[in-house]
Amino acid sequence: MEDKIINLECIHLDLSVTSKEELLERLSKEAVQVGAGDSSESILEDLWNREKELPTAVGKGIAIPHCRSKSIKSSKLLFYRLKQDIDWDVNEKINLVFAILTPDSGNNQHLVLLSKLSRHLLRKDFLEMLKNSSKEEIINKIKEIIGE
Repeated sequence: MEDKIINLECIHLDLSVTSKEELLERLSKEAVQVGAGDSSESILEDLWNREKELPTAVGKGIAIPHCRSKSIKSSKLLFYRLKQDIDWDVNEKINLVFAILTPDSGNNQHLVLLSKLSRHLLRKDFLEMLKNSSKEEIINKIKEIIGE
């Protein structure tokens, strides 16, 4: 497994899920598949713990679940474009998800990634690209944004 933060296996387009629970469960399993860690159960628990602190919906139909955890061995950024909106929080429906998973190593990599992505999520052209483009176009733009 290449040790990049994001690769094509981290991009999931037109996914059919019906709930936040289903998405986070799938995300935790796929995080293990792309080499983020060894235990999907631990990653799922860490994601839920973060959600309990402060929900991760950021508006405009976007959620950015993230965790910095001992169960994460290699930093990963996963992207999901959903077929239909799902309820994320009370009165918050989402259809685009960026998941940021980083080791609990004391650095601020997750904040740097969050900051870089957040600036672009304010741009209408970036959101349209995420909603309509291919995996290859999306990954190339994300890599450009995060400097990978």
